[in-house]
Amino acid sequence: MINFSIVYNRKHKLRKNGTALIQIKAYLNNKAKYFSTNIYVTPRQWSPRRKQVVDHPNSMAFNNEIRRQIDRMETYALELMKKQGSVTLQQLDNTTRYEDLNSFTEFFEYEMTNSSTLANETKKKQKTALNYLKKFRKKILFADLTYDLILEYDRFLSSHGLHINTIYTHHKQVRRYINVAIKRDIFDANKNPYKKFSPKQVKTERTVLTQQEVAQLEQLVFPKDEFYLELIRDMFLFSCYTGLRFADVRSVKRENIEEDEQGYLLKIIAKKTNKQLILPLYKLYGEKTTKVINKYVFKSMTPNTPIFHEYANQYYNRILKVLGKRANIHKQLTSHVARHTFATHLASKVPIHILKSLLQHSKLDTTMVYLHLSNKIINDALDKIDW
Repeated sequence: MINFSIVYNRKHKLRKNGTALIQIKAYLNNKAKYFSTNIYVTPRQWSPRRKQVVDHPNSMAFNNEIRRQIDRMETYALELMKKQGSVTLQQLDNTTRYEDLNSFTEFFEYEMTNSSTLANETKKKQKTALNYLKKFRKKILFADLTYDLILEYDRFLSSHGLHINTIYTHHKQVRRYINVAIKRDIFDANKNPYKKFSPKQVKTERTVLTQQEVAQLEQLVFPKDEFYLELIRDMFLFSCYTGLRFADVRSVKRENIEEDEQGYLLKIIAKKTNKQLILPLYKLYGEKTTKVINKYVFKSMTPNTPIFHEYANQYYNRILKVLGKRANIHKQLTSHVARHTFATHLASKVPIHILKSLLQHSKLDTTMVYLHLSNKIINDALDKIDW
């Protein structure tokens, strides 16, 4: 069984205000793990013999809080021993993270908020999913996670008029954090409700512009007072030429554009994947990409200045509708259409693994969609030829 003790100033170093941290030491099988109590006192306010805070205005409150934290850990360790016959120091670490170990909603929120690897766009999706989960039921315990509850949650989402694929995305986020809880030994894998419940998803037809339609956008001319229309048109075209997601296009800064003897290079950390992407812009769409860069990049710009503008996605899409009408394009333009256009036209020109790398897809199946779409466009074009 785990043995607990209280340790003061383990590193023998005081903070600037003369205080040091009180920690709880957990000892098991010749290994130790230390847990912060978040309580700091001076050496004079600590009794090494009694292992207690003394001569401090909050002595009683501090000692009670330390005892409460130890009791919590002991209770959790005993529960694990009863359930699975053993306990590890790593499992014990979970007790210091969540105030209520039984609450799935608190676990979801804590893990999401404290993740250092989640991209901003992913975190936004997860926050939305968590908000819907809390609207459905303010507090959901791990014990509540049953097939019936997930089925009820699915009906709740449907009653809010959400698209079937949006509902699928919300389920995906809930399922993700159930799996995280399983990995942390907080939840039993055999009780995972998504083993029995599979959320539905429908395939949507991806909108892709033809080369002629891209040319129609390129040929638009704007008066000076419509500079914002021209800027958003150019942002959209830049995405058509590079395959960048909207979140990355609007975030491209002067420091992300480098130049060598051949031309411009784009070096960014993609928002969604958190991975570096390097694109030789001079090799994409001939001089078109370079022309856009020359139009918006100036030597006087500071390194962290965005070369375009950080428009909100909603406003950007609203302006794209206006641009579509002006260019006589009878398709609904959104920020996604540019990336789909880039990927579909390139799918028939480069090996699929190269396209996968350019798009930063984690799965080849995701990229294969564009190859199938490219083949469909080719077949449709051939069908229209009067041989």
